[in-house]
Amino acid sequence: MMKSVIVLIFSFIFTNALFSQNSRTIQFLDTVYHNPVNGVMVFSNGNFLTVSDDMGTCRINDTITEICCKYPGYKGRTLNIGNCDSCVFTLETNYNLLEEVEVKGKYNAKKHLLKLLKESQQTAYKLDTNIYYKFKEINTIPELNQTEIFTGILRVENKGYSKKGNLIFISEISNYYNTIEQDIYKKDLNRILVEFVLDVLYPRNIRRLSRNNKIERPVFYKGDSISFLLFSKLDNIKTECNYISFINNKIKTREFAATIHNNDNLNKSYCKTDYSLSPISIPEHILSSRGYFLENGQLVSNTVELQKIDNPHIDPELHIFLFSSNCKELVKEANEKFPDIEIPCELIEE
Repeated sequence: MMKSVIVLIFSFIFTNALFSQNSRTIQFLDTVYHNPVNGVMVFSNGNFLTVSDDMGTCRINDTITEICCKYPGYKGRTLNIGNCDSCVFTLETNYNLLEEVEVKGKYNAKKHLLKLLKESQQTAYKLDTNIYYKFKEINTIPELNQTEIFTGILRVENKGYSKKGNLIFISEISNYYNTIEQDIYKKDLNRILVEFVLDVLYPRNIRRLSRNNKIERPVFYKGDSISFLLFSKLDNIKTECNYISFINNKIKTREFAATIHNNDNLNKSYCKTDYSLSPISIPEHILSSRGYFLENGQLVSNTVELQKIDNPHIDPELHIFLFSSNCKELVKEANEKFPDIEIPCELIEE
């Protein structure tokens, strides 16, 4: 019995050594940023061989000298790999086909945008980790010279592809300062921090874009990048700008500015989100501002800024679920949960 086991072990070692000697490594990179391209399908003589991993690499038999590679959004390539043991190839995006489609008059900007948003969203769902944001929210009533400032760190539990979506927690409250006496929170301001962090990560936002906006033909594209211009279908919203841009099929920026007619008041809103491109599209920096009026006619200005940061290793972790942006309630919950915690309340520099 022992002899049989030893023979099997040596056979396994020999087989792996033989395979390593008779195979070669191929890596696929993006032409612009030289990032690995995961999921490239490799064929030879019409037969499927393998698919690239997270590092953009795969292994094939060294007897194969020519391969065909395919990946959605990139140009297919037929490659002569010759005798190289470790080959690196770059893939170009397929945006040049856009011109041909436009000329034929069959190009549908709405379908193209929704397709890119869906693909960008799916790449974000592939990451299963925590994402941290440093945030700052400021509410002011200019007429009364009253201010509320709320700063801290958010933790987004990105659960990968899940219909349940992501969870957002307050991990740290760095500062809270408030001289506002009125109740400035309204229903339409609830979840303000949540909605900007998860901007295009939720499917409902994609559906909302399709339902509430007219999507114009791309206003700009070249090689690896493309931008779409959107206008609101709603009569009470005047769109100043609404751009969504992509680079290499990944969302790069979203910028929105509009004036909303609410009864006799004009509420102005602005939001710009910059996304990381490597390894996936995740909101990197978010800047939002909006103005609205209280029932007594007083103007409230609200600004929110978030910046993605590395894991700050906070101790202790507040772990307060963010279900609204009522700063007073969140601070109160933090004090109740951690009676010994000290939250600075001095006026910080804006």
